[in-house]
Amino acid sequence: MWAIVSDMHSNVEALEAVFEDISKADVSETLCLGDVVGYGPDPEETIDIVERNCRFTLSGNHDYAVVNRAERFNPLAEEAVEYTRRVLRPSLLSAGRKRARWKFLDGLPTRRLENGILYVHGSPRDERNEYILESDIVFGNFEKLREIFAMFPRLLFIGHTHVPGVISDDFRFWHPSDSGATYAFEPGRKYIVNVGSVGQPRDGDPRACYALAEPDRVIYRRVAYDLHRTMSRMDRIGPISREAAERLLYGR
Repeated sequence: MWAIVSDMHSNVEALEAVFEDISKADVSETLCLGDVVGYGPDPEETIDIVERNCRFTLSGNHDYAVVNRAERFNPLAEEAVEYTRRVLRPSLLSAGRKRARWKFLDGLPTRRLENGILYVHGSPRDERNEYILESDIVFGNFEKLREIFAMFPRLLFIGHTHVPGVISDDFRFWHPSDSGATYAFEPGRKYIVNVGSVGQPRDGDPRACYALAEPDRVIYRRVAYDLHRTMSRMDRIGPISREAAERLLYGR
C-alpha cells in the first residue's frame, strides 16, 4: 500500500495532520502529485515536509507559476503566487536551504509512469493545467475522456481539481461519499483517480483529503486539522486571501 497526496497549497497544519495519519497506516511510501505551494501561508515549511517524506513530487500549476510566471490565474491565486515568490525567491546572500527550496520547485517533473500507473497533476494532455471533472461526464465531453483514457495503461492518479473521486472508462463518476471511502477496481477496466486536496478541499468537506492505494483499490482518508490556525495567518498573504480564508471552513 502506498499513500498519494496532492494540492497541499502551503497549508502546513493540514499536511502535518495528514502525515500523522499516514504514519499509522501500513504504507510503504508516499507520492506527491504537485501544487505544494500557493494559496496558503507556509510555503517553506510545506516544501520541507514534502521533500523529506515523498519519494517523488510532481509539478503543479502553482509550483510552476511561482518559479516562472502565473498564466490564467484568478486574482486570489495570483496574489498567493506573488506572496509565495517573495517568501521563496533566493537573493545573492540567501542561505543554502532557501536556494534548495527554489531549486526543488524549479526541478519538479510533470509526470511519472511506474508499473503501468501514470501519475500527473492535471491530465496526460496537459500535465499541469487541464482539469478532469465530473462535469465532463455530465456535459458529455466523451471525446476528451476517450483521448485521456487512451494515454495510460490502466490507472491514472491526478489532483488539481481538489475534488476526490474516480472516473471509470464507462464514463461513471464515483465520489467517496457515495458508498464509503473505498473503491475497488474491476479487472480489465481503466480508471482516473483524483486523490483530492490536502490543503484546500473543494468538495464541501473541509477536512484534508488524501488517498491510500493498492493495485486493486483506492481508500480515501479525511483528516481533521486546526484550520482556524491556518486561516488566522492567511492575512499575511494579502487582502483577497484574508477574505478567501473562510473558504477553508466550508471546503470550497
